[in-house]
Amino acid sequence: PIPDEYLYQKDRILTLHKNVEPHLEDMLSAAKEDGITLQIISAYRSFDTQTALKSSYRITYGSGANAFSADQGYSEHQLGTTVDITTPEVGATFSGFDTTEAYKWLTENAWRYGFVLSYPKNNAYYQYEPWHWRFVGEELARDLHREEKYFYDLDQREIDEYLADIFD
Repeated sequence: PIPDEYLYQKDRILTLHKNVEPHLEDMLSAAKEDGITLQIISAYRSFDTQTALKSSYRITYGSGANAFSADQGYSEHQLGTTVDITTPEVGATFSGFDTTEAYKWLTENAWRYGFVLSYPKNNAYYQYEPWHWRFVGEELARDLHREEKYFYDLDQREIDEYLADIFD
């Protein structure tokens, strides 16, 4: 479980993979020390939760939901390694998140804790999601940062060399 102090909605229970949660806590604590309040609004989702979420989006947005929501079995949230981050000011709408000091802090520092932005501007997969951060491990995050690349810029074989030990 993610500690209540880091949750946007204190009455919810949000969880992450046990090997990822300590890295998240370290990142959130470091941000706080720098005067940045980051709050987790979404984390691990079960297959059933992702199914229900995608179904509700389809009802509202039709096939347009595919631009911003993965089908069950394909969501990074189902890995237990991904969080959606907001601030008290931005809230659940995420509107303008990429113009906040929090987003700037994440782009400059998240890699130090093993987190990367999954869906940057002009990516080929989903709409730009500046709030969506995935843990890929400190080594891969560092290398991506150094090479100015994103996770999905890599071939799956390259990714596998880094990720195999996260789930061991």
